[in-house]
Amino acid sequence: MSQDPNPHEALASIQAARAEVGRDLDYPVGWDVLYGLILAVLLAGQGLPQPWSMFALAASMVALAIMVRWWRAKVGWWVNGYGPPRARWVAIGMALILVGLMWVALTPRLHDGPWWAPLLAGALAWVTGGVGGRIWMRAFRRDLEAGQ
Repeated sequence: MSQDPNPHEALASIQAARAEVGRDLDYPVGWDVLYGLILAVLLAGQGLPQPWSMFALAASMVALAIMVRWWRAKVGWWVNGYGPPRARWVAIGMALILVGLMWVALTPRLHDGPWWAPLLAGALAWVTGGVGGRIWMRAFRRDLEAGQ
């Protein structure tokens, strides 16, 4: 006859497993470089005239979909960036920066701004995506370790 497991032991086992998942999420730096590049094309492309801005948008969306599929194939799951509490704030901060950069990228088309504004926005989006992705993963790992 088997006994019911101790709830405290079961909870400790679940928390240990969650923390271990975070340690197993090592991925190449090239992932962050590519993610930043996709964001750069997405934002800088919005400063291009039609139809080129639409091509940049479509290419960026396809590239992001491919990255998600690759991650799911490698790891077996995908996490919504706004889900875990600490990681959520990193994602919100990145989104706010990218919205501001989108405005910069659109200035030549909407407000007769300088021709180089989309290039600047794209470069800063590349850095935001690359660095922000690493910061997000660190926050996600801490969320897992904390059992959130």
